Amino acid sequence: MRKQERSILCALLIFLLWASPTLAEEPPPRTFELDAEYRVRNMHLRPWELSGTEIGSATWTQQRLRVDAITRQEGVGAIILQLDILDGVIFGDNGAFGKDPSSISGVSLAAKRPNNSVWEMGLIPGKDPLDPDSYGPSLKAAEPIHVNHAYGEILLPIGVLKVGRQPLADGDQISAHDGGRQNRWGVSSYSDTADRILFGTKISEIYRALRDGKDYVPDRSLDNGVFWGVFYDWMNQGSIFKLKDDLGQSGGALMFKQAEADWFGWDWSELLVFLRAVHLQNDQFESDVWAFPCRAEASVNNWKLTLQGGYIYGHSREISEGFAALASSEPTRQKIQGMGAQAILDWKIGPATLTMEADYATGDDDPRSQTPITSFTFARDLNVGLLLFEHILAFESARSVAVGIENLSSLDAASFPLTEAQTDGRFTNAIALFPQLKLDWVDTHEHQFHTRFGVLFAWPEADGGAVDPIRTILADDGLEISDDAKNFHGGDPGDYYGTEYDIQLQWTFRDRFIWSLEGAFLVPGSSLEDEHFQATPSFMMENRFLFLF
Repeated sequence: MRKQERSILCALLIFLLWASPTLAEEPPPRTFELDAEYRVRNMHLRPWELSGTEIGSATWTQQRLRVDAITRQEGVGAIILQLDILDGVIFGDNGAFGKDPSSISGVSLAAKRPNNSVWEMGLIPGKDPLDPDSYGPSLKAAEPIHVNHAYGEILLPIGVLKVGRQPLADGDQISAHDGGRQNRWGVSSYSDTADRILFGTKISEIYRALRDGKDYVPDRSLDNGVFWGVFYDWMNQGSIFKLKDDLGQSGGALMFKQAEADWFGWDWSELLVFLRAVHLQNDQFESDVWAFPCRAEASVNNWKLTLQGGYIYGHSREISEGFAALASSEPTRQKIQGMGAQAILDWKIGPATLTMEADYATGDDDPRSQTPITSFTFARDLNVGLLLFEHILAFESARSVAVGIENLSSLDAASFPLTEAQTDGRFTNAIALFPQLKLDWVDTHEHQFHTRFGVLFAWPEADGGAVDPIRTILADDGLEISDDAKNFHGGDPGDYYGTEYDIQLQWTFRDRFIWSLEGAFLVPGSSLEDEHFQATPSFMMENRFLFLF
């Protein structure tokens, strides 16, 4: 944390301590809230590898128990905790006895207790570690419990103070996702978090207090008003006796919300405008990066519009350190400039909802360490479709990253940015159009049943196509990068990802049980073809059970 930021933080803490409330002799009542969500997913993909024979179809069943607990003293504050238990753990007693992970029973026929194993991308035994086709799903021991959130909040006369491990953002924002159930397709698997100190207040109350004078009555509603907040995140402290390697993130946010409005003779609802500015700074790698996420929502009559955008600008040497080591070149302080956007328009006509979704994220077709970084990546759980980005590109990019890490493992690299080339299902370097149709067949107090259909069309955004940075760097001959560029399947970068057809059937019972069936069929384009211009169509099916209590 720089000297200026430390001074601001200390001044804020002193002010908050001065403004903190004095508890009455009779403390307010305490409450305890406990919510649980248990999810089981059965997945089937065929083929997972579009242009090879090593990994054909894949089938697995996994689970997750999420627990949210809040102990609260009304009008004073709360402590919030969120745990994920058995997150991604595969059904059964898996692994090899005496190895890692080890099965509990040495004879599968006699197994009476499942163990805790998850899958990750790993080297297939006996294969060449420098060949991307040598990597596939392998098992590893799972952490049975993962803490997503653990923080405290105190309600002050002038706002709220939160300290601890918190959601990086609320809801399904383009830059961060809180891991909640906001997605229309698929599921949320991650919770973007930060170790943060945050202060927020409702600044519109200042205007109301001046306007109403002695008749002023505080409005503590979170659905109407103008809100302002500031925060500081400890992203990385490195060695605790050094300050140079610390990476800090600070920023501020301004939000306008209004539940209902009557403007221009129309009935508006769910109005939201959200603006945020974020600054990341690090001395070790000369990082100085600004990000500006924004969001706007509005509903009028039978229409709802959601707009999101993000812009990143700055400089850093951290990414270059890793790629320069891979390419045996000199690291440089690179310019960073990326942009992303999403627009969703819903039109409800009786039981039908027509949706047009457009997504945009800049890409980078020149991964050399001397050129600017121009890619933008959506939040991990801001799902775009079911198969193309979620599974196919995630799988192939993970294979490529495994090769890159193998190449860097023997080098004294100052950073390992290759992990960011692994998309993990994120939407990046793409322009997509995604028309959808939802039909509500049953909508009663006890039962809801709907079907949803969608067709996803996706193109690479970068002029050079869908470039795999690791394959391309390893093939670079030092001349023009364009003639060395490869996609994640080893072929030319191409100019079209493909067309994906999605379907969803979902039944909800008493808002406590949700059964979902989802399927997708992908017709690959040139950006998914291998060096022989081949790519096989792929499909997936998912059967999902969700219990909410």
